[in-house]
Amino acid sequence: MIRLPTSFPPDRPQKPYFFACDELSLNRACPMDRKKSAPARPRTGNRRNPLLHQAIIDAATEVLAKEGPTRFTIEAVAKLAGCGKPTIYRWWPSRPALLLEVYEQAVKQELVAPEGKDLAKDLAAMLRQVWRLWRTESMGSLYRLILSEMMLEREGARYLREVFIPRRQAFTAIAFQAAKDRGEIPQETDIKLLMDLMYGYSVFRLITRQIDDDQIVDRICATVAKLARSGVPSPVHTENRRRTGALSRTVNSQRSTASTEK
Repeated sequence: MIRLPTSFPPDRPQKPYFFACDELSLNRACPMDRKKSAPARPRTGNRRNPLLHQAIIDAATEVLAKEGPTRFTIEAVAKLAGCGKPTIYRWWPSRPALLLEVYEQAVKQELVAPEGKDLAKDLAAMLRQVWRLWRTESMGSLYRLILSEMMLEREGARYLREVFIPRRQAFTAIAFQAAKDRGEIPQETDIKLLMDLMYGYSVFRLITRQIDDDQIVDRICATVAKLARSGVPSPVHTENRRRTGALSRTVNSQRSTASTEK
């Protein structure tokens, strides 16, 4: 797999990428130099062919590395991967969605699983890896740009919510599940809520460009771990306990009534 460079080639005076107020748009078509097409691959319809899927990701990574996000086009990726644009759009709903998977694969290459001995330390080790990646010009700027585009569209927001974020949180969930397995936190802990707190805070620090302080990583992760240990039950467990309590009270009341009648 082609790795992303630490910075992208500039195609205009440098300007920080920042949400919708930026002139930059991933949905704007941009001309590119024609590249030699790769040999065509057999069609597989909506079912993803693993080889073609990876070929598209590799092609997208190469186009992004050479041209930068402002000149990144689906046309260029299709030519390099040897497939049609409809195939790419069947598998990724938009250009930002494809860029998001390129970003995700680049992140996966750099992340190391936690030791699984202490929740606060495990979370801090994982989050510190991500923040350090975001500090590089290519990764941080690319992710901010992708988020700014996708959150403005209903389909983009759905893709983030239902596809991308759950995949990224699955890595963080390893630390929480290990903490459950060794008895550090209760089994009914609402892992999803705690991961949302971590992820939301991290994105806030990213978009406001406050990701240079590793000490804040330790503090937020220690806070989340403390919440987990103190007990943050999931809604299902809370509702079950409420129903169980109500049932117990009803049974006790009936027993008391029966005893009185005797």
